[in-house]
Amino acid sequence: MVGDIYFISDAHLGSADRVREKIKEERLLSFIGSLQSKAEALYIVGDLFDFWFEYRSVASQKNPRVLFELYNLIKSGTKVVYLGGNHDFWLGSFLSEGVGAEISKGPIHARHHGLQIYVSHGDEFCEKDPGTRILRRILRSPVSISLFRLIHPDLGAILARLISRSSRGPSVLPSDLKAVCIEAAHRMFSNGFDAVVIGHIHLPFILHQGERTVIILGDWIRHFSYAVLHNGKFTLRRW
Repeated sequence: MVGDIYFISDAHLGSADRVREKIKEERLLSFIGSLQSKAEALYIVGDLFDFWFEYRSVASQKNPRVLFELYNLIKSGTKVVYLGGNHDFWLGSFLSEGVGAEISKGPIHARHHGLQIYVSHGDEFCEKDPGTRILRRILRSPVSISLFRLIHPDLGAILARLISRSSRGPSVLPSDLKAVCIEAAHRMFSNGFDAVVIGHIHLPFILHQGERTVIILGDWIRHFSYAVLHNGKFTLRRW
């Protein structure tokens, strides 16, 4: 299928109360469902879930409708690529084998519509934020992964909520993080990329610089924003 390319990030499913989660989930379901027959690919640029961990026999998630909608989208012919964020870095085989998504635990070098695109959750650029820096190191530690697997899933879910809440509000202002990401994007441009797509900051922003583009995706908590690549041009939209 040849069509538009879509990018979303930071829904943090499971982070809010029941009413807000219902609103968030319904809007996300309607968005994913709308992509059938018109999207060549959907990139989920991290933190779709507020926490995700796969034990050998169970995955720590409570949003089967979203996963089923992604499965249907993939069955319709749209490629879905899921990058792990700083909240859902521990992606495993369930999403790849059960849902059919392509999984990446790091930045992706994509090519669409003749453009070289650098796609990253963005936490790698935010080392000045102590919360992001500490959580990033913990989640990527093989020791942490091994120890977490020893915990009963019910206890693991409680621990996950505590970790997630402690890291949800950045100690660095979003505007400062935006400046850091724009600076990082310029480094990517010098490496030959035409566009840089970033999540993590929860502040939707797009900057066109001649033939090059920087996109910060925003979130699906307050902004319900996403990016589209159509006929070689990026736009930032809201659902």
